[in-house]
Amino acid sequence: MHHIPYLLNILILVPVVAGLIRHTAGAPVSAFDGVPDAPVLRMMVASLWAGVLVVSAIALFDPVRFWPVLVFQVIYKALFVVLWCLPIWMGRADGVVPSGPTAVFVVIIALWPFFIVAAQRSGQM
Repeated sequence: MHHIPYLLNILILVPVVAGLIRHTAGAPVSAFDGVPDAPVLRMMVASLWAGVLVVSAIALFDPVRFWPVLVFQVIYKALFVVLWCLPIWMGRADGVVPSGPTAVFVVIIALWPFFIVAAQRSGQM
């Protein structure tokens, strides 16, 4: 059970990171529907997500020890939803909410805490 979030990270992130890295500068980024391409920011996001991908692959060997990466994911994704998405959804800010990544973020924010608690309760930390 402890492997599940890391496997999901890998399944989600391999195509996303590959697409972000191989993306033609200036073309619309399909993952960020409606958001103009900003190569530097795109590569910063690709680097962050590639880091999560690499750590998730390493975590397959000892998933309980790597639960802090799941906490990190919940924190930064929740901050994005609270600081970017909510103001737009509430009509208090202008901008585009990328539906694909936001949907994945909300699922991870909802599910990863269960895996974090399971890792903590396993007593192997």
